[in-house]
Amino acid sequence: MQLFTEEWPPITFSREGKPAGLAVEVVQAIQKRLGQQQDIQVVPWARGYRMATALPDVMLFTTTRTAEREQLFTLVGPVALGINNLYVRQADTLQLRALDDAKLHGLIGVYKDTVFQQFLERQGFDNLDISPDPQSAARKLLAGRVRFWFDSNLTAPAILKGLHVPTTAIRSVMAVEENNLYLAFSKGTPAATIESWRTSLQALKQSGEFARIYQRWLPGEQPPMRVEVIGILPH
Repeated sequence: MQLFTEEWPPITFSREGKPAGLAVEVVQAIQKRLGQQQDIQVVPWARGYRMATALPDVMLFTTTRTAEREQLFTLVGPVALGINNLYVRQADTLQLRALDDAKLHGLIGVYKDTVFQQFLERQGFDNLDISPDPQSAARKLLAGRVRFWFDSNLTAPAILKGLHVPTTAIRSVMAVEENNLYLAFSKGTPAATIESWRTSLQALKQSGEFARIYQRWLPGEQPPMRVEVIGILPH
């Protein structure tokens, strides 16, 4: 099985050429329980998503649960919970009464082929500025090239930290939707493989190791303790 993830700190990212982050540690802990050592490849999200929708025996993480993705993958998790927000610069006094109002107030920066882009396109937004990575989208907001940045409360602080910018530089103008993050197994992945990952994740949560990993990366946040399998039925 091939394992793909992305640059989306602190959930998943690369550090000195090696994968790191909350979900990376969770996946590595599961691999240890299973006696597996597949390399985790950190790639642009669009590439990982393309591989996971085209090939069997691919696991892509972390993947936001959506109705569309439930038809494409078998989702195991959740491994993290957050809120997707529309951010503006701190000095921006704009207030939104409804999400559709954001269609009238300038460009929205999103990360290519992610749930952020897909969600807004489903809502009929055509004022999107698409970046190859979340750091680029954040930079555009800070530089005033876009009015909004759409990302998660789980990751926005770490992305800004990586840019050497304080979190006070931006503010959420609207909490849009809950973000439930899963491990996504591609079509054609054997049912036995998926079941072994499910039971290992469940054991990880029951042992307390999952909560310790979660608190290390997201101090004070409540870790999701349920384990479920959603989406296409593996064979």
